[in-house]
Amino acid sequence: MTRLQKPTPADRARANRERRIQQLKKRDRLRPALDAYDAIRKRLADEGGKDPAVEGLAYLTEIFLNSYGIVLDQIAAAGKDGIARVNAIKRSAGTNFQGLCEFAILWWLQTTDLPVNVRPNAPKAMKDELTIYGVDVEGEFSVEPDIDICLWQEASGPTSPIIFLSAKTSLVDRAGQAARWKLYLDLHQTSCPYTKQVADCPIHRTQVKIKTKHPIEHCVVTANIYKIGTTQPEGELRSGQCRNNTYMFRHKFTTRSDPREYRPSGWKSFAEFPALVKQVFEAAVPPRLSDGQLLVLPQCIPR
Repeated sequence: MTRLQKPTPADRARANRERRIQQLKKRDRLRPALDAYDAIRKRLADEGGKDPAVEGLAYLTEIFLNSYGIVLDQIAAAGKDGIARVNAIKRSAGTNFQGLCEFAILWWLQTTDLPVNVRPNAPKAMKDELTIYGVDVEGEFSVEPDIDICLWQEASGPTSPIIFLSAKTSLVDRAGQAARWKLYLDLHQTSCPYTKQVADCPIHRTQVKIKTKHPIEHCVVTANIYKIGTTQPEGELRSGQCRNNTYMFRHKFTTRSDPREYRPSGWKSFAEFPALVKQVFEAAVPPRLSDGQLLVLPQCIPR
């Protein structure tokens, strides 16, 4: 009798990702964009693309815009008008872009052996430890992270890495909460030796605290479509408001791939996001051993 092999973390993550893919496909207003993404991925494969699941990440703005007419028809068919219609359009735009980004990341991860889970927002069990606490003139305050997409390893310990991704159709007025949490996180993690010596230092004064021990990479990705059809065909990345909302992010991505886009230094194509994921999580995965193989650790060298 053959004993069943226990699922590996990679097996469990793959199953979790497949369940999430099926959940996203059930969202009627998101489905047109997902179908368009599948078509782009197939086209890239037919054209001999080396890695269509990665290359397809650069087309998400195009997919989002070209599929949105169907969403507008769905909203009209639902009988919404006036302010209800305006709110439905805005809400669908934001959630559809986030869902499309998550779907594309999930599809790429399914081509790898990484034991990485993906979900919107942070796992509920991490909510308190990821909330930043501090003190201002009005008393205590708390800031929960603006996390549209979270990548993490299940049951991998309190110091395993996490990637947070804030996905925005536009950065105007929509990146403020994400920027605020990231800035407080940077204040908390600073190694500046003077914070406790200078009473007026904002780091010392606000007493910013966060419980988590997870190393966190907090990224931002934008469709970069603010006024794309009118006064800013190049996008919004050159604006002062955009710089103010994103300067604290070390990893900044755009899903546009058209020649009209203006992309400042420091901004990358979303097709480069998988390289970051590999860099973060492959270093955290212990090497897999074949049967009978021993892992030999280097001896400690006495000082």
